[in-house]
Amino acid sequence: MFEGIHTALVTPLKNGTVDLQALGPLVDRQVNAGVQGLVICATTGEGGTLTPDERRLVIDSVVKRVNGRLSIIVGVSYVATWAVIEAIHSAADLGVDAALVSSPAYVKPSQDGIYSHYAAVADQSGLPIVLYNVPSRTSSDIKSATVARLATHDRIVAIKEASGSVERAQQIIGSVAGNINVLCGDDPVTLSILVAGGHGVISTGANVVPEKWAAMWRAWKEGDVVAAAAVQAGLLGLHEALFMESNPTPVKAAMNLLGLLEKEIRMPLTWAVRPTIYRLAAELENLGLRVTGVSK
Repeated sequence: MFEGIHTALVTPLKNGTVDLQALGPLVDRQVNAGVQGLVICATTGEGGTLTPDERRLVIDSVVKRVNGRLSIIVGVSYVATWAVIEAIHSAADLGVDAALVSSPAYVKPSQDGIYSHYAAVADQSGLPIVLYNVPSRTSSDIKSATVARLATHDRIVAIKEASGSVERAQQIIGSVAGNINVLCGDDPVTLSILVAGGHGVISTGANVVPEKWAAMWRAWKEGDVVAAAAVQAGLLGLHEALFMESNPTPVKAAMNLLGLLEKEIRMPLTWAVRPTIYRLAAELENLGLRVTGVSK
């Protein structure tokens, strides 16, 4: 369940609320492309700005639309341990397969604090837990030794390692003794982490070109590293464009250019600026995709 391409799905918005008419086709597009799973209501899905009712609406809609065809992981990012546990209970009732839990932001816990937080979540939530290390956002870095301690817990099944360091991923892979899977959290280094012994990726870019990500995974599983590397090399320009501004601003702009969702993002984020949009349009056209709505 916790290997392969997992798309960190965007949440389409329209007139200030979740756009269910756009969400369903986005899910179908991922299923048809052949990815292995979806991560919903996480960073790329603007989970931190959705109301509790909106989160339940997105989760319920995606679970019903997927209908068992993919694994579904829900993003949970709260500072308080009790709030994480409560949110996971709510999501579990709706039928998700696991929770992606980021290390607590802002409060900067010690490594013992991080360990205690995740251990309590795993003990009390009832769902498989995917650790999420993203120090650029949380200022809370899960060290490899702490990951190794947590990897012995039955309910902790994987980590999304998004420090951007292949060396850190290698350290984790070497320290967990195969107890959990290591998923890449930075699209451009996915293949490097697979070569190092990783198990997949939670990808922003797979929102835009899921077929290419699925093709890369198939090539990797078939042992054709050269073909997998060629796919990743062809996506490097898009990777760069997708992070010209804070995620998910560029990826939503790219999907708007493809006609897949409305031009809407929730504050405090604002819509992509013109240089980002022009760069995105150029990269999409380089990949052979039809772009609409850009004045040349």
